[in-house]
Amino acid sequence: MSVDRVTHYDKVAERFNTRYELYEYAGTRDAVLNFLGSGPCDVLEVGCGTGHWLEAVRSAEAVALQRQRRLVGLEPSMPMLARASGLRVRGRAEQLPFPDGSFDRIFCVNALHHFTDRFAFFTEARRVLRPGGGVLTIGKDPHAERDDWWVYRYFPETRDIDRVRFAPVRILRGELARAGFAWAESFEADHIEVLQSAADAFAAGVIDPSFTSQLTVLTSDEFASGVQRIRSADAEAGGALQLLADFHLFATVGWV
Repeated sequence: MSVDRVTHYDKVAERFNTRYELYEYAGTRDAVLNFLGSGPCDVLEVGCGTGHWLEAVRSAEAVALQRQRRLVGLEPSMPMLARASGLRVRGRAEQLPFPDGSFDRIFCVNALHHFTDRFAFFTEARRVLRPGGGVLTIGKDPHAERDDWWVYRYFPETRDIDRVRFAPVRILRGELARAGFAWAESFEADHIEVLQSAADAFAAGVIDPSFTSQLTVLTSDEFASGVQRIRSADAEAGGALQLLADFHLFATVGWV
């Protein structure tokens, strides 16, 4: 049976930021800020969601008293976009609604795997970047087999789904080269380690389809089966089951 594995963010926009309350993403923040550099430039975030990372950039600039950037967020979901602040544009990554040479930096965090055509996005990014510009993507690489995540453990379908949705970083570097970028590199940007009791996770609404796209794309039966696995394991542990999130995020950068 064919299953639609597309994440419908209109339905989960209200609780999307729960992940930022649980996971710090300090390495991701540093990677984005280092990529943007300290000088004035025009910046586009593609798949900006509720604007969390644009706000992180604004906050960093305010601390450094640097207010010379033009920050633009692009997002196809109106309910998500309505929660973002600043200059927001509705649009798709595969067809960026901007003239050639509009930006110095383009970045996307945990969004690339949602795009319907990665290569089309890279080609569009190359088009709208100015000479010397760059594009940064940050996301998981389940092909590296380095993650021990409760989502993968108790909802086993999600690991295979992610292997389809996420490309190995070496593939991303090759696609950037084909799209016309002069140089591509990749590195580990973040390592998330969080331990939370199952009881606390249920109480906080973390074990919910809206928490992460890995759960959102499951069928109702798949999700219910995973919940039952957690409850059974918690009962066997006498109510002391700990849910481990131990996963890595990788950055891939292409330079014009």
